[in-house]
Amino acid sequence: MIGRAAAAWLLRALAAALLLVPAVARAHHVPGHGASEGVRTINSLNGAGGRANTRLLLINEFVYTGFGLNPGTMDSLSIVGEYAPRPWLSMALQAPLLMFRAADTNGETRVGYGDTRVQLRFTPHASKLIHRVFTAGLNASIPTRTVRFTVDPGPIVAIAPYAVFTRTYMTWYWQTLAISAVDIRRAGVAIDFGVSGQVGARLASGKVNLGFGLLLDTRLAAWCASPEGGREFCPGNRAGELFRELGTFRGTGLMAVAYNFHRRGSLVGSVQVPFTRIRDYTIGWSLGLQMFF
Repeated sequence: MIGRAAAAWLLRALAAALLLVPAVARAHHVPGHGASEGVRTINSLNGAGGRANTRLLLINEFVYTGFGLNPGTMDSLSIVGEYAPRPWLSMALQAPLLMFRAADTNGETRVGYGDTRVQLRFTPHASKLIHRVFTAGLNASIPTRTVRFTVDPGPIVAIAPYAVFTRTYMTWYWQTLAISAVDIRRAGVAIDFGVSGQVGARLASGKVNLGFGLLLDTRLAAWCASPEGGREFCPGNRAGELFRELGTFRGTGLMAVAYNFHRRGSLVGSVQVPFTRIRDYTIGWSLGLQMFF
Protein backbone atom coordinates (compact mmCIF):
# COMPACT_ATOMS: atom_id res chain seq x y z
CA MET A 1 0.00 0.00 0.00
CA ILE A 2 1.08 3.59 -0.63
CA GLY A 3 1.81 5.60 2.54
CA ARG A 4 -0.27 8.64 3.40
CA ALA A 5 2.65 10.99 2.75
CA ALA A 6 3.29 9.52 -0.71
CA ALA A 7 -0.43 9.63 -1.60
CA ALA A 8 -0.71 13.27 -0.49
CA TRP A 9 2.38 14.15 -2.53
CA LEU A 10 0.85 12.54 -5.63
CA LEU A 11 -2.41 14.47 -5.13
CA ARG A 12 -0.51 17.76 -4.79
CA ALA A 13 1.48 17.01 -7.97
CA LEU A 14 -1.72 16.26 -9.89
CA ALA A 15 -3.38 19.44 -8.63
CA ALA A 16 -0.32 21.47 -9.65
CA ALA A 17 -0.42 19.96 -13.15
CA LEU A 18 -4.12 20.85 -13.50
CA LEU A 19 -3.42 24.45 -12.45
CA LEU A 20 -1.04 24.79 -15.40
CA VAL A 21 -3.95 24.91 -17.90
CA PRO A 22 -3.37 28.10 -19.96
CA ALA A 23 -6.21 30.53 -20.72
CA VAL A 24 -5.40 31.31 -24.38
CA ALA A 25 -6.48 28.91 -27.13
CA ARG A 26 -5.50 29.24 -30.79
CA ALA A 27 -6.32 25.97 -32.56
CA HIS A 28 -8.72 23.04 -32.49
CA HIS A 29 -8.71 19.33 -31.85
CA VAL A 30 -9.36 17.00 -34.75
CA PRO A 31 -8.94 13.20 -34.50
CA GLY A 32 -5.75 11.98 -36.10
CA HIS A 33 -3.49 15.00 -35.67
CA GLY A 34 0.17 14.45 -34.84
CA ALA A 35 -0.01 15.59 -31.22
CA SER A 36 -2.82 13.12 -30.52
CA GLU A 37 -0.86 10.28 -32.10
CA GLY A 38 2.11 11.13 -29.93
CA VAL A 39 -0.06 11.27 -26.79
CA ARG A 40 -1.81 7.99 -27.65
CA THR A 41 1.55 6.29 -28.17
CA ILE A 42 2.89 7.57 -24.85
CA ASN A 43 -0.30 6.49 -23.07
CA SER A 44 -0.10 3.00 -24.58
CA LEU A 45 3.52 2.69 -23.36
CA ASN A 46 2.81 3.86 -19.80
CA GLY A 47 4.20 1.32 -17.39
CA ALA A 48 5.59 -0.86 -20.20
CA GLY A 49 8.81 1.05 -20.88
CA GLY A 50 8.50 0.59 -24.62
CA ARG A 51 9.43 -3.12 -24.52
CA ALA A 52 7.43 -5.66 -26.51
CA ASN A 53 4.95 -7.40 -24.21
CA THR A 54 1.97 -9.68 -24.06
CA ARG A 55 -0.66 -7.72 -22.16
CA LEU A 56 -4.25 -6.57 -21.96
CA LEU A 57 -4.89 -2.86 -21.37
CA LEU A 58 -8.24 -1.23 -20.63
CA ILE A 59 -7.79 2.53 -20.99
CA ASN A 60 -10.08 5.55 -20.91
CA GLU A 61 -8.77 8.66 -22.71
CA PHE A 62 -10.55 11.98 -22.15
CA VAL A 63 -10.07 15.24 -24.06
CA TYR A 64 -11.78 18.55 -23.32
CA THR A 65 -11.72 21.31 -25.95
CA GLY A 66 -13.34 24.63 -25.09
CA PHE A 67 -12.76 26.40 -28.41
CA GLY A 68 -12.36 25.96 -32.16
CA LEU A 69 -14.48 24.19 -34.77
CA ASN A 70 -15.45 21.21 -32.59
CA PRO A 71 -15.70 22.39 -28.97
CA GLY A 72 -16.78 19.77 -26.47
CA THR A 73 -15.62 16.70 -24.59
CA MET A 74 -14.45 13.45 -26.15
CA ASP A 75 -14.17 10.21 -24.21
CA SER A 76 -12.56 7.10 -25.70
CA LEU A 77 -12.82 3.82 -23.80
CA SER A 78 -10.52 1.26 -25.44
CA ILE A 79 -9.40 -2.31 -25.07
CA VAL A 80 -5.81 -2.86 -26.20
CA GLY A 81 -4.69 -6.43 -26.72
CA GLU A 82 -0.97 -6.94 -27.31
CA TYR A 83 0.68 -10.26 -28.12
CA ALA A 84 4.43 -10.95 -28.19
CA PRO A 85 5.21 -14.24 -29.97
CA ARG A 86 8.90 -13.42 -29.41
CA PRO A 87 10.53 -11.29 -26.67
CA TRP A 88 11.58 -8.77 -29.34
CA LEU A 89 8.31 -8.53 -31.30
CA SER A 90 4.72 -7.68 -30.39
CA MET A 91 1.49 -6.92 -32.26
CA ALA A 92 -1.49 -5.02 -30.81
CA LEU A 93 -5.05 -4.08 -31.66
CA GLN A 94 -6.95 -1.19 -30.04
CA ALA A 95 -10.75 -1.11 -30.24
CA PRO A 96 -12.34 2.13 -28.93
CA LEU A 97 -15.85 3.13 -27.87
CA LEU A 98 -16.11 6.86 -28.67
CA MET A 99 -18.36 9.37 -26.89
CA PHE A 100 -18.48 13.02 -27.97
CA ARG A 101 -20.52 15.75 -26.29
CA ALA A 102 -20.61 18.84 -28.50
CA ALA A 103 -20.67 22.24 -26.79
CA ASP A 104 -22.30 23.86 -29.85
CA THR A 105 -25.33 21.51 -29.98
CA ASN A 106 -26.76 22.01 -26.46
CA GLY A 107 -24.74 19.16 -25.02
CA GLU A 108 -25.89 16.47 -27.42
CA THR A 109 -23.92 13.28 -26.80
CA ARG A 110 -22.92 11.11 -29.75
CA VAL A 111 -21.85 7.54 -29.05
CA GLY A 112 -20.33 5.05 -31.45
CA TYR A 113 -17.27 3.12 -32.47
CA GLY A 114 -14.00 4.99 -33.03
CA ASP A 115 -11.09 4.42 -35.38
CA THR A 116 -9.40 1.03 -34.89
CA ARG A 117 -5.66 1.19 -34.25
CA VAL A 118 -3.11 -1.53 -34.95
CA GLN A 119 0.41 -1.48 -33.55
CA LEU A 120 3.67 -3.27 -34.19
CA ARG A 121 6.67 -3.06 -31.84
CA PHE A 122 10.20 -4.35 -32.37
CA THR A 123 12.67 -4.48 -29.46
CA PRO A 124 16.09 -5.65 -30.66
CA HIS A 125 18.45 -7.17 -28.08
CA ALA A 126 15.47 -7.58 -25.71
CA SER A 127 17.09 -10.50 -23.87
CA LYS A 128 20.46 -8.74 -23.43
CA LEU A 129 19.73 -5.11 -22.56
CA ILE A 130 17.56 -4.69 -19.47
CA HIS A 131 18.27 -1.12 -18.37
CA ARG A 132 18.79 0.27 -21.87
CA VAL A 133 15.79 -0.53 -24.06
CA PHE A 134 15.37 0.66 -27.65
CA THR A 135 12.07 0.05 -29.42
CA ALA A 136 10.98 0.84 -32.97
CA GLY A 137 7.27 0.73 -33.74
CA LEU A 138 4.55 1.44 -36.25
CA ASN A 139 1.00 2.56 -35.48
CA ALA A 140 -1.81 2.63 -38.04
CA SER A 141 -5.32 4.00 -37.66
CA ILE A 142 -8.11 2.38 -39.69
CA PRO A 143 -11.14 4.61 -40.50
CA THR A 144 -13.93 2.76 -38.71
CA ARG A 145 -15.36 5.76 -36.82
CA THR A 146 -19.16 6.00 -36.69
CA VAL A 147 -19.38 9.18 -34.58
CA ARG A 148 -19.69 12.38 -36.66
CA PHE A 149 -18.51 15.81 -35.58
CA THR A 150 -20.05 19.21 -36.35
CA VAL A 151 -17.14 19.95 -38.68
CA ASP A 152 -16.25 16.42 -39.69
CA PRO A 153 -12.94 15.53 -41.39
CA GLY A 154 -14.38 12.35 -42.88
CA PRO A 155 -12.51 9.03 -42.91
CA ILE A 156 -8.92 9.30 -41.67
CA VAL A 157 -6.03 6.95 -42.31
CA ALA A 158 -3.01 7.62 -40.09
CA ILE A 159 0.37 5.89 -40.26
CA ALA A 160 2.87 6.70 -37.52
CA PRO A 161 6.37 5.18 -37.24
CA TYR A 162 8.15 5.90 -33.97
CA ALA A 163 11.25 5.10 -31.92
CA VAL A 164 11.56 4.96 -28.13
CA PHE A 165 14.63 4.72 -25.90
CA THR A 166 14.28 4.04 -22.18
CA ARG A 167 17.12 4.19 -19.65
CA THR A 168 16.48 2.96 -16.11
CA TYR A 169 18.57 3.23 -12.93
CA MET A 170 17.95 2.03 -9.37
CA THR A 171 15.36 4.76 -8.72
CA TRP A 172 15.32 7.15 -11.68
CA TYR A 173 14.50 6.57 -15.32
CA TRP A 174 14.23 8.67 -18.46
CA GLN A 175 12.65 8.08 -21.83
CA THR A 176 12.74 9.75 -25.25
CA LEU A 177 10.28 9.35 -28.13
CA ALA A 178 10.40 10.45 -31.78
CA ILE A 179 7.27 9.98 -33.88
CA SER A 180 6.12 10.98 -37.36
CA ALA A 181 2.43 10.91 -38.33
CA VAL A 182 1.17 10.74 -41.92
CA ASP A 183 -2.47 11.85 -41.91
CA ILE A 184 -4.58 11.05 -45.00
CA ARG A 185 -8.11 12.44 -45.35
CA ARG A 186 -10.40 13.91 -48.01
CA ALA A 187 -8.95 17.38 -47.47
CA GLY A 188 -5.44 16.14 -48.31
CA VAL A 189 -2.34 14.61 -46.80
CA ALA A 190 -0.24 16.03 -43.97
CA ILE A 191 2.99 14.97 -42.28
CA ASP A 192 3.67 15.90 -38.65
CA PHE A 193 6.73 15.21 -36.54
CA GLY A 194 7.00 15.12 -32.76
CA VAL A 195 9.56 14.48 -30.03
CA SER A 196 9.02 13.76 -26.36
CA GLY A 197 11.28 13.56 -23.34
CA GLN A 198 10.28 12.23 -19.92
CA VAL A 199 12.00 11.70 -16.59
CA GLY A 200 10.63 9.84 -13.61
CA ALA A 201 11.26 7.81 -10.48
CA ARG A 202 10.14 4.58 -8.84
CA LEU A 203 8.68 5.36 -5.41
CA ALA A 204 7.16 3.43 -2.50
CA SER A 205 9.56 0.49 -2.89
CA GLY A 206 8.93 0.28 -6.62
CA LYS A 207 5.14 0.18 -6.42
CA VAL A 208 4.68 3.68 -7.87
CA ASN A 209 6.21 5.13 -11.04
CA LEU A 210 5.86 8.90 -11.39
CA GLY A 211 7.08 10.78 -14.47
CA PHE A 212 6.97 14.24 -16.02
CA GLY A 213 7.78 15.25 -19.58
CA LEU A 214 7.16 17.35 -22.67
CA LEU A 215 5.79 16.57 -26.12
CA LEU A 216 6.65 18.94 -29.00
CA ASP A 217 5.23 18.57 -32.49
CA THR A 218 5.18 20.52 -35.77
CA ARG A 219 3.69 20.34 -39.25
CA LEU A 220 6.37 19.34 -41.79
CA ALA A 221 4.43 19.20 -45.06
CA ALA A 222 0.92 19.13 -46.49
CA TRP A 223 -0.77 18.48 -49.82
CA CYS A 224 -4.27 19.95 -50.03
CA ALA A 225 -7.05 18.48 -52.15
CA SER A 226 -7.75 20.64 -55.23
CA PRO A 227 -11.34 21.45 -56.35
CA GLU A 228 -10.29 20.30 -59.84
CA GLY A 229 -9.11 16.97 -58.47
CA GLY A 230 -5.76 15.69 -57.24
CA ARG A 231 -3.57 17.27 -54.57
CA GLU A 232 -1.09 20.13 -54.55
CA PHE A 233 1.54 21.17 -52.04
CA CYS A 234 0.14 23.83 -49.69
CA PRO A 235 1.88 25.78 -46.91
CA GLY A 236 -1.45 26.57 -45.22
CA ASN A 237 -4.29 24.63 -43.66
CA ARG A 238 -6.24 21.82 -45.22
CA ALA A 239 -10.01 22.30 -45.32
CA GLY A 240 -11.44 21.91 -41.82
CA GLU A 241 -8.22 22.94 -40.04
CA LEU A 242 -7.07 26.08 -38.24
CA PHE A 243 -3.51 27.13 -37.36
CA ARG A 244 -1.88 24.07 -38.92
CA GLU A 245 0.39 25.88 -41.36
CA LEU A 246 3.86 24.53 -42.11
CA GLY A 247 6.18 25.10 -39.19
CA THR A 248 3.44 25.70 -36.64
CA PHE A 249 4.62 24.50 -33.28
CA ARG A 250 2.70 22.94 -30.39
CA GLY A 251 3.93 21.94 -26.94
CA THR A 252 2.27 19.74 -24.33
CA GLY A 253 3.22 19.07 -20.72
CA LEU A 254 2.88 15.47 -19.56
CA MET A 255 2.49 13.76 -16.22
CA ALA A 256 2.20 9.97 -15.88
CA VAL A 257 1.75 7.71 -12.86
CA ALA A 258 1.60 3.92 -12.53
CA TYR A 259 0.68 1.93 -9.44
CA ASN A 260 2.16 -1.56 -9.70
CA PHE A 261 -0.11 -3.56 -7.40
CA HIS A 262 1.28 -6.87 -8.74
CA ARG A 263 4.29 -7.93 -10.79
CA ARG A 264 1.84 -8.62 -13.64
CA GLY A 265 -0.65 -5.81 -13.06
CA SER A 266 -0.74 -2.03 -12.74
CA LEU A 267 -3.04 0.96 -12.73
CA VAL A 268 -1.84 3.75 -15.05
CA GLY A 269 -2.89 7.37 -15.40
CA SER A 270 -1.73 10.50 -17.18
CA VAL A 271 -2.49 14.20 -17.65
CA GLN A 272 -1.70 16.24 -20.78
CA VAL A 273 -1.74 20.06 -20.66
CA PRO A 274 -0.83 22.20 -23.72
CA PHE A 275 1.37 25.19 -22.85
CA THR A 276 1.86 26.97 -26.20
CA ARG A 277 -0.47 29.60 -27.70
CA ILE A 278 -1.19 27.26 -30.62
CA ARG A 279 -2.83 24.08 -29.35
CA ASP A 280 -5.32 21.38 -30.28
CA TYR A 281 -7.24 20.90 -27.02
CA THR A 282 -7.59 22.39 -23.54
CA ILE A 283 -6.69 19.40 -21.37
CA GLY A 284 -6.51 15.62 -21.67
CA TRP A 285 -6.16 12.74 -19.26
CA SER A 286 -6.21 8.96 -19.26
CA LEU A 287 -6.76 6.16 -16.76
CA GLY A 288 -6.10 2.50 -17.42
CA LEU A 289 -5.69 -0.99 -16.01
CA GLN A 290 -3.21 -3.39 -17.59
CA MET A 291 -2.27 -7.00 -17.01
CA PHE A 292 0.92 -8.63 -18.32
CA PHE A 293 1.12 -12.30 -19.31
